[in-house]
Amino acid sequence: MARVGGYGTVAVLLLAGWSFLRPDLAWVYAAASAAFEAWLAARLAATGRQPPAAGEPPYHFSPEDAQLVGRYRFYFTDPVAARQLASVLAAAGLTALLLVPWLAYRTAFVPAALIGVNVLAVAYLTRRLIPMADTRSAWGKIHAGNA
Repeated sequence: MARVGGYGTVAVLLLAGWSFLRPDLAWVYAAASAAFEAWLAARLAATGRQPPAAGEPPYHFSPEDAQLVGRYRFYFTDPVAARQLASVLAAAGLTALLLVPWLAYRTAFVPAALIGVNVLAVAYLTRRLIPMADTRSAWGKIHAGNA
């Protein structure tokens, strides 16, 4: 899984560029994005969303911290992979925002619609993958419990 962020981001950019130059083959970008998002959704589901027990050793999480760790369990389990996968999602979302109007202009309406709907999946997965809240308290307790 190491380096998935760099290679995945480059792959998204290459596929998006190819779709920009050849709108008739934009379905490859749409299919690759859907496959990546399905794989990521399965990984997130496999990690679970159960919060750890609050106040129990070794971490002694407060109830709020336990809820945060449970909601973003994948992020707290493998933060490096979560950041790399978020990079791939960001590339997919940004390229989709550029491709949709271009493909619609080039009258490739079906791939444009599929890629446009893809933005909703990117937003949902980004929200599930990376917390937008302050995680210092939870990380401090994790590092203290692991020491």
